Amino acid sequence: MHRRTVVRAALFGAPAAAAAAIGGVALNRAHERSGAAARRDSDWIWDPFDEQSNLPPALGVHFHGTWDMYYASRDTGPGSMFEDHLDQLADHSVEVLRVDVGWSASQPAYTVPSASHWYNQRIERVLDAAADRDMQVLLTLHQSPAWARPGTSGDARQFPTDPELIRPWAAWMARTYGKRVLAWEIWNEPNLKAFTGVDDPRARPDRYVPLLKAAYEGLKAGDPDAVVVFGGPCQNDDVFVRACYRLGARDYFDVMSVHPYQGNQTIPPDADDAGTRERMTHFPALLEVMADYLDGDKPVWWTEFGFSVHGNAGVPTDKPWRLGVATDALSAEYLYRSFELARREYPQVRLAVVYAAYKPATDSSGHQYGYRMLDVDGTVRPQLPTLRRYQAAFGRSRSPLIGCATIDRCRRWRPNACCCARSPRTIWTPTPR
Repeated sequence: MHRRTVVRAALFGAPAAAAAAIGGVALNRAHERSGAAARRDSDWIWDPFDEQSNLPPALGVHFHGTWDMYYASRDTGPGSMFEDHLDQLADHSVEVLRVDVGWSASQPAYTVPSASHWYNQRIERVLDAAADRDMQVLLTLHQSPAWARPGTSGDARQFPTDPELIRPWAAWMARTYGKRVLAWEIWNEPNLKAFTGVDDPRARPDRYVPLLKAAYEGLKAGDPDAVVVFGGPCQNDDVFVRACYRLGARDYFDVMSVHPYQGNQTIPPDADDAGTRERMTHFPALLEVMADYLDGDKPVWWTEFGFSVHGNAGVPTDKPWRLGVATDALSAEYLYRSFELARREYPQVRLAVVYAAYKPATDSSGHQYGYRMLDVDGTVRPQLPTLRRYQAAFGRSRSPLIGCATIDRCRRWRPNACCCARSPRTIWTPTPR
């Protein structure tokens, strides 16, 4: 079985021949803008000598490893599809698994969580199986239990009524699993009504930031070394991110994340920015927000994106986000071009997570099902081989936690260490946390 180490301590550039095979090593290293007069482009840049800038982001894949499709019942371990899918992901050079974890399933009652609970046993199995294959795990925490949102609808995909209710569970999760988890993402797409239950988009940052703060502090209490990731908004939503910064989010995450889906997936990912969040090339607008709040030193992860394969007959004209690409080959090409865009233009992007390993055909439009890169029987669709060949051309990828970090032999991030994503001219002191 193919083995791959995720976070590497030594920094070496990609071989010139390999880089040339992908299309050259010339990079556009964008300067970060700061609103403070003391930090201008002349002394606030991404290090032009950062040897990892030539490399692509680390390859991640979203794996729904706790879902019922992988288990015959709540009382049994995973079936063969679970093992087959993980084997294929490891064999295709996947370095990080993003696994969604439902708070509602992990702590269904207002009591101390139990590691022996059937759902938490599934988390344990995913972590064990990933470690056996030398893959790291990013856990995305979302979905509030019914007891944490009294008087609301039955949909768990919404914020708790009181954000403080997540703090004890977050602390328990970190104490129980922390040393085996690469990082913790707080919520999924908190800029959307579908994942927050909040009608007014202007109110979503107001609800999200207190939740982020409570989860961050809970995780750090359970494991001081926990790496906390901002909940990736759908698309490059710089307006939402700016509102969160304005409310003080800066001090409550270690890694910025975003889901840079194309608003219309028939448009290539490297198409020019149209001035809205719906283009992948709108990503610099998010970097501008980070720089404005003197936070441009943090790593950025693309924690979910992809290109769904399906026909577009019957897709409403006012819902272009439901459009898909025509073939697996085109989906694979657009994924390759997305990684190459990040490699050439965005050295801040250390990890890119593709959606998804597999998702069952439960949606009537087929849009969600069209994202799958594996079939039930383990058949590999073209996206994974394309990404493996792309990564292999460089021999290595960027280390996900290079940014304001040093990494010890256990691959644990020490957030208050130093920053290596700076110009040699800049001396930087970490912000106290």
